[in-house]
Amino acid sequence: MWFDRVAQTKIKKLPDLLEPGRFQWMGKGEECLNGHSSIQPKDLLISDGSGRCQLHSDSYSFALPKKDKNTDIDLFNSAITTIGKQLEENNALISPILPAAVVDSESHLLPLEKQLEETLDKGHLHQISRNPRLDIRYDEEVTDVARAKRLAKGALVHLASHSEDWQRQTLSGIVPKKVKARFSEDDFNIYENIVYARLLDHLDRHLNLRINTIESLNDTLEQALEFYTDSVTLHHKVQDKICKLWGQTFDEEATTATLELLEDTLNRLRDMHLRIRNLKQSNLYLLVARNAQIGGALHRTNILNHDAHYRHLTILWDELTKHQQKSARSPVECFQYGKNMVEQYSRFVGLVLQQAIQPYLNNHRKNKFDKTGLSFDWAGRKLVVKKEGYDWKLMALDSKGEMESILHLVSWLSFSDIIDFGAVPDSTLIAWPALGQINANQPINENSYIASSPMDLYCIERLGWYIDQKLNKILIADYAKPIEKIPQGPVTWIKGKRLDSSIELVDTRPPSLKILTDLDNENLCTLEKELKSSNAIHQINEVNKRVLEIRALQACPICEATNNRLYNQEKSSFRIECSTCQTNRYLKNVEGFQKFEIQLMDIERSFSARGRWLY
Repeated sequence: MWFDRVAQTKIKKLPDLLEPGRFQWMGKGEECLNGHSSIQPKDLLISDGSGRCQLHSDSYSFALPKKDKNTDIDLFNSAITTIGKQLEENNALISPILPAAVVDSESHLLPLEKQLEETLDKGHLHQISRNPRLDIRYDEEVTDVARAKRLAKGALVHLASHSEDWQRQTLSGIVPKKVKARFSEDDFNIYENIVYARLLDHLDRHLNLRINTIESLNDTLEQALEFYTDSVTLHHKVQDKICKLWGQTFDEEATTATLELLEDTLNRLRDMHLRIRNLKQSNLYLLVARNAQIGGALHRTNILNHDAHYRHLTILWDELTKHQQKSARSPVECFQYGKNMVEQYSRFVGLVLQQAIQPYLNNHRKNKFDKTGLSFDWAGRKLVVKKEGYDWKLMALDSKGEMESILHLVSWLSFSDIIDFGAVPDSTLIAWPALGQINANQPINENSYIASSPMDLYCIERLGWYIDQKLNKILIADYAKPIEKIPQGPVTWIKGKRLDSSIELVDTRPPSLKILTDLDNENLCTLEKELKSSNAIHQINEVNKRVLEIRALQACPICEATNNRLYNQEKSSFRIECSTCQTNRYLKNVEGFQKFEIQLMDIERSFSARGRWLY
C-alpha cells in the first residue's frame, strides 16, 4: 500500500512513471529499491539516480529532471544543506534566502579553474594544437604505378602472381599497370592527443556549468540589490521586509562587493570558455576521432610525463578528476543523499512557515526555529504549528477543544516541470522548488502549488499571503454573527448602558446579540459577570471570542499597530483605519458575498509590489 502525498490518497498500484518523493510506503513490511536499499514503512520512494525502480512487487521508471537543470539543482541543494546545518547549530529563526556561504563558495575560481587559466595564459594547450606529437602509419595498397612512390615488401612476388596488374609483357620483362605500394600517413590519433581532445570536452562542459551557476547567483544578487533602490513600484514595507531578510545574508554594501567579485569571476570563466571553444575548432581537435575515449585511469606515458607541453594535460586531468569525484555517488549513496535532502527540504519549508506566521505571534516571538512545531494564542483560539512526517500543518484549536485545519503544507522535493496531477484537497498546498518556473506576480499557481526556494526572495511573502487569506476568512466569517439565547439580565444591562454602537440586540425569543465593535475591558468584564450570574457560560465564551476577533482585525497588518478602531457599517460590513500608517481596510457585502480588501495608496495592485497584502 502506497500513499500519494499530492492527492492525499492511498493507492495499491503505482503508476508506470514515478515522481521521486511523491509516494510513501505504508505497508507493514519493508520494500527494496533496485536490490540495494531498503524502504521502511513511512519512508518515501526516492530515486537512486539510475532512473530505474525495481521493487518486490513490480518494476517502474523514475521521471528524472532535465539535464539543463543540473546546475540549478546543485545550487539549490547546496543552499538547502547550508540552511539545514545552520538550523542544527543554533536553532535561530534565520533567513531562508540564499545563504552567504553558498555565494562565497561559488564566487571564487576553483583550483581546477586556476590551473586551467595559468595553463592557457602560458600557451601550453595552444602549442599542442599547433605542433602536436604524431605517429606515422604505413599502409600497403595495390595502386596505379603513377601513385606509387615506394614499393611494399613482396611487391615483385605479388606482381608475378597477378597478371591482371600487367600493362604489357616485353622481351625484356613486364611493364606493370599496378603495383603493391607502401604509403605513409601522419597519425594524429595517438593516446596523448586523445587525452588532449577528451580533456577539452570535459573542460568545455565544466566551464559551461560553472558559468550557468555564476549567472544564476548574479541574477539573484542583482534582484536583491534592486530592492534597496526600488522605492517607486514596491510598497516600502515589502521593501523593508525583504531587505531585512536579505540583510541577514548581505547588506547593500556587501551585495555590491559580491556582485563585483562574481562579475570578475564570470568574465574570467567566459574568457577561458571562449579559448577552449576556439581550441576545439583547431586542427588537432578536429583530426582526433570523436569516438576515441579514455577508459579508466589515465595511462601516464613518457610524453605525458616529460613533454614540456603535454605534461600539463596530466595536471589538468588530475584536477578535473578530483573535482568530479567530489560529486560522484554510487546508487546507494545517491539514494541516501536523496533521503537526506528530502528531510533538509522539509526543515526549510518549516522555516519558511514559521517566518510567515511571525506577524501573528505579537509579543510571543522567540526568534527561534522549532523543529517539531509551536503554538500561540490568536483571536480567542490557539494556533498550532506541527510537523507530521515530512509535512507541516497549521491548525486552530477553539475553546471547545475542536481542531480546524487551516493549512496542510506538503514539502515535495521535485525538480520536474509542473504537471496536472489532479485535484489537491482543500487547505493543502504543495511546496516545491519550482526551479525556473517562479512567477513573480502569482503567489501560488492554480493547482495549489507554491514555490518554496532559497532562490526566491518572495518565498515568505507567498506563504504569508495564503495564511493571511485563510485567517482573515475566519475573522470576517464570524463578524456580526449572532450570539443566541441571551438571558434577560444581560439584555437589561446592555440597554441601560446604551452600547448601541458596539452591541446590537436582536429581537428574537430568546434575544440574541451581535458584537459590532471592540468593547473596553471594563464593559467586557461587566457583561461577563452579567452573563455568568445567569449561568450563560457558552455565551461568555462566544462574547470573548468575538471581541478578540475584532481586536485581531484592528491590528494593522502593515505597521502592526494595535491602537486602531473598527467602524461598523450597514449590512454587517466595517471599515478599519490605521492611525499610524493611514492604511484602510474594508469588509463589504456585495450581492450577498463578503469582500475583504486593503487600500494601499499609489501602489500597483500586483503581488510583486504588495507581497502578502494583495487582497
